[in-house]
Amino acid sequence: MTNTPSLTVTKLIRAPRDKVFAAWITPAIMDRWFCPQDLTIVDSSTDARVGGHFHASMKGPDAVYTVRGVYRELVPGQKIVFTHRWDEPQAVDTLVTVEFADRDGGTEITLTHAQLRNQESLEGHELGWRSTLDALARYFASQLAGADART
Repeated sequence: MTNTPSLTVTKLIRAPRDKVFAAWITPAIMDRWFCPQDLTIVDSSTDARVGGHFHASMKGPDAVYTVRGVYRELVPGQKIVFTHRWDEPQAVDTLVTVEFADRDGGTEITLTHAQLRNQESLEGHELGWRSTLDALARYFASQLAGADART
């Protein structure tokens, strides 16, 4: 077996763990954050069950990028494991594990992306995931701001 690169990214989200978990498997919510900052979701689907498929198509300035995967494990409020494969020539299946933990009044996400092709792929995915998790934090900050405005 070859040794392939993997990365781990953590992010504290100021929201309850059950809501953060739900944001990863609810299509209407995913459409609002599940892509890096410089992209926009244009099409997506989610069948959040073990063996279920998901896809997300993201539009950038010059192209549309689509990722697909299959859910391998779903532990409500605790963990999601899914395959991750870009629609591109010579694409490879990689594996993403997202773990959720209560931390400092919010939810700490630990995302591990394994079986990456090479160091260049690792660096690109690390930038992409950091930006995507920032988008998730902004989504919940906007939800909180909206709740504050209603009180």
